[in-house]
Amino acid sequence: MKLLSIELENFRPYGGRHRLSFAQESGHNVTLVYGTNGGGKTTLLNAFTWALYGKLSSDVEQQERLINNRVWQDAPVGSQIEMSVEAEFEHEGRVYTARRHLMAEKQGPDQKLPKPQLTLRERDDKGFTRELRSAQGHIDKILPERLSRFFFVNGERIEQLVRKEAYAEIQHAIKTLLGLEQLERALKHLPLAANKLRHQLKSKGADGEQAGRLTGEIDAILKETEEKKQEKESLRTEVQHLKDEIDLLSARLKTLDGAKQLQQERERLEQERESVHASLRKLEDDRARVLAGSGYLAFLPELPQQIIAACDALREKGQLPAPLKRTFIEDLLTEGACICGTHLPKGSLERAALETWRARAGLAEVEAAWNQLRGNVATLEERRSTVLERLFDADRLIGEASDKERSLVEQLNEVSIELKKLPQEDINAIEVNRGKLIDRLSETSRRLGGIDEHLELLAAQKKQKEEQVDKLQVKDENNQRIQRRITVIRDTENALRQILELLSDSIRRRLDTRIRDLFKQASLKNYEPELTGDFQLEYWERVGGETMPAPKSTGENMLLSLSFVGAIAQECRDAATNTNPFFGGVGGEYPVVMDAVFGNLDDDYRRQIAKFLPEMTSQVVVLSSKAQADGVAEEALAQRIGKQYIITTHTTKSDLVDVTEKISVDGRDYPYQVVGSSFDGAEITEVTA
Repeated sequence: MKLLSIELENFRPYGGRHRLSFAQESGHNVTLVYGTNGGGKTTLLNAFTWALYGKLSSDVEQQERLINNRVWQDAPVGSQIEMSVEAEFEHEGRVYTARRHLMAEKQGPDQKLPKPQLTLRERDDKGFTRELRSAQGHIDKILPERLSRFFFVNGERIEQLVRKEAYAEIQHAIKTLLGLEQLERALKHLPLAANKLRHQLKSKGADGEQAGRLTGEIDAILKETEEKKQEKESLRTEVQHLKDEIDLLSARLKTLDGAKQLQQERERLEQERESVHASLRKLEDDRARVLAGSGYLAFLPELPQQIIAACDALREKGQLPAPLKRTFIEDLLTEGACICGTHLPKGSLERAALETWRARAGLAEVEAAWNQLRGNVATLEERRSTVLERLFDADRLIGEASDKERSLVEQLNEVSIELKKLPQEDINAIEVNRGKLIDRLSETSRRLGGIDEHLELLAAQKKQKEEQVDKLQVKDENNQRIQRRITVIRDTENALRQILELLSDSIRRRLDTRIRDLFKQASLKNYEPELTGDFQLEYWERVGGETMPAPKSTGENMLLSLSFVGAIAQECRDAATNTNPFFGGVGGEYPVVMDAVFGNLDDDYRRQIAKFLPEMTSQVVVLSSKAQADGVAEEALAQRIGKQYIITTHTTKSDLVDVTEKISVDGRDYPYQVVGSSFDGAEITEVTA
């Protein structure tokens, strides 16, 4: 997908028509759009997703007011008002125009809008144009909605990728890349199909009654499982909402005199606590692995010596090792002659004596086992000492990390107390509200963990009851056929699940390699990222040969998240060249449209990110305030910029002071904020040479 243009008509702050075309040349693949904070950049980002998917991001307020307020207010009652967003893009040699629009009749101040309509036109390389049916289906095939969030990105939200709860979002992206949705659907429906067959089992006597009872219980488990999964999704959404609210309050505290330094100190302590907590979990996992693999050695203080003593006693008696090999004696008996030449006829005293020795002789396997046992037992004490030493060291390090975490928690509590002591009522209110949100977050997270445990219990119960049904004795041919079908379904489900896991892990490993390579190019520090087997973005530092969780600054989080987006873009690009994919996954070149990418980063990180962005993919659209991009970021981007635009913000307020009314781009001044304007809204102007 290559973006060609986007046109907005009466869309939110943009009254009238506004059109942007985008840079496409390989050496000048960046389109830079300047706009004030709250001036329309996020709306422009949302215009893409609204045109393609009919959705706005969750942080957009008053989502029902899609039509520009001024246009709506000025229109007479009873008139028709049109609003639309039209996105033109190229994909696999064809040009598409997606237009989502609506026509609303004004009946009063509230916007009661009809359902928007989507049309999709396709133009081939010969210029022939046709309108496509199932427009949304075509768009989802080109770029699935749940993958689009990685290409149309709010920079202030992208850091959420480094949070642990983002694993599901990353996992969904990986499955979408491979086109594994059909596998997921099959895995969802196969258990239902199997249980539907179980309902058809009919048998006389107790087996029939038991089959009916077990099938009903499985139905109840499936129903409860689905309810719990829905509750889990709801709680996950609530967790994310609470975290967003906490982040907003934290950001607000940093803008208030008196609270700024305390809030910055709290963020430093929180980052340190997160690092210590991750180290603590890793130490506990390492200790658990030692206990699982070699913990039994701690309970064998005397057994090695006892085993050696027993073996030595047998050796003194001549029983170990055996004085003769049984195979040697059996060969003599078979030949009927001793090595000294004595004949060994059956019934002779000589043969009887040799047969007695055969009973006392040892097998070669016993001899080898004795030698191996003797060697292994000799190292048990050394291995036991090593394990105990590792466990003692682990306990010491875990204790130190636990003490450090408790100390950091105490310091964080002290910061909160200091904030509440400040005389400003607004600071106190924000801190109290923030504390309540944190308590709610803790409780919601606890409930979320409880649901995960309950889901595991339900899965175990379902498996147990299914096995009980499978063991029922059914004699008639029809029931036996049903049971065979159930077995086939279960085997198919297991096979598909293994395929899903193998393919997901394969692409996870490829993405992990790409993320490492991209991050190495961009990072200012010698840290190492990892996309773990749990689909989490981690960040490691090597200290004295040990791998420890590295502290994640805002800049490092941004680079890590951008590296993931870049890796996704590379994977899509390479997938387009795969002529024989396992499944119909997503492939092609995709743009990255990013709002507020520079945030509040320092110059070093803004420079690195500005250098990194044009390399992520073939086309990049950057939405930024002039202040955030000014200086090092603009300088780093300068050679790659192909198009530039200015979003001019209009406000009817006339008493504003210290407002940037004009900005200079390429030596020319452009209106940036118009104070005392005749309307509230935004206009887009292209920067020309």
